[in-house]
Amino acid sequence: MDKYVLKIYRTYQNYYFPLSKMNQGLYKLNFFHTVRQCSMMKNKMKVTVVGAAGKTGQSLCLMLKQSPLIDELCVHDLRPTQGFAAELNHVDTNCKVTAFSGKDALGAALENSRIVIVLAASKDAELLTFEDMFKPNAPIIKEIIAVFAKTCNKAMLAIATNPVNSMVPLACEQLKKFGVFNPRTVFGITSLDVVRANTFAAKVQGYEPECVLVPVIGGHSDETIIPVLSQSKPCYEYTNDEVENITHSVRMAHNNILKLKPKENAPLSNAFAIARFIISLVKGLKGYLDIVECAYVPSCIYPQLKYLATPVVLGTNGIAKNLGVPKLNDFENCLFKNAMNSLILDIKKGELFANVEDPPTCDPCDPQVSAPKCPPDHCELQHRVC
Repeated sequence: MDKYVLKIYRTYQNYYFPLSKMNQGLYKLNFFHTVRQCSMMKNKMKVTVVGAAGKTGQSLCLMLKQSPLIDELCVHDLRPTQGFAAELNHVDTNCKVTAFSGKDALGAALENSRIVIVLAASKDAELLTFEDMFKPNAPIIKEIIAVFAKTCNKAMLAIATNPVNSMVPLACEQLKKFGVFNPRTVFGITSLDVVRANTFAAKVQGYEPECVLVPVIGGHSDETIIPVLSQSKPCYEYTNDEVENITHSVRMAHNNILKLKPKENAPLSNAFAIARFIISLVKGLKGYLDIVECAYVPSCIYPQLKYLATPVVLGTNGIAKNLGVPKLNDFENCLFKNAMNSLILDIKKGELFANVEDPPTCDPCDPQVSAPKCPPDHCELQHRVC
């Protein structure tokens, strides 16, 4: 690379800049300084948090500020963020914090972002059930995605606004309308379920939580969270009661926290889980190998489920590989089948808000004149393999 840049420098120097020997040295210094700056700008890791002024957002930003892998942390919210950013900049790490406030500043905040984290939500929405969160939060996500699509659509989009099961389909359909949808760069963050499953499983196993990993598939709601304990690392023979208790604890954690903290949910553990996922995503973009996280992503593993939480390998372009659904035992299979209907309804809810409806089911053999007509490539579509 240095030889290539030197060749460019000499070409420009000889043909366009006939300088004296003294000025040649000064010009060479300025030239390479400019090249170095351009290189740094190109590889700069900017992470933007939309909805940063909330309790989860502030905790998340403090954790991300400590990462040596992030060059710039941009915080945005409708509320003022300048004081919050100034305080973060006092933390003695190399990551620079920039601040933007208000709807009109969202585009400027997103510019040149490599990763955009969406935490923005309606006030007090986190105190509602997952189902009730949709109505107040959906319009907010729709507005943010419109700006994202126009400003930094090549960036990774990580959505943590609930209900994730519906917000990710809504975001994807919006991106499709703008013609910038990339299924490898959109993530619904479900890491909190994994963190909780690891904690509860470690308590049963007697290991430290950092040493236990439980994949969690399905979705991010009470009825769709499926901890795959049969595939936990290290291997462990759980009793039936232990499996049921851990599964119930992970699924009901949101409601249990609300009972203990009626005026807020779980901003600290949620921020920790999101930070863990984002750091993994940064590592993947930087070329680290074997980075695996569970996330709710566009999927074609099951035809009826367009989105599904599964383990994915993160790479330089987002999702390098979807590892699919791990091998399930009978109990986990039962949970998965029961979760399917809820997932389908959640996905349709997000798509309907984006004014997208699935075409009616057609049957090429239906003799009724009023029956839905099948497209010419219907049979091909039915047998297409992802």
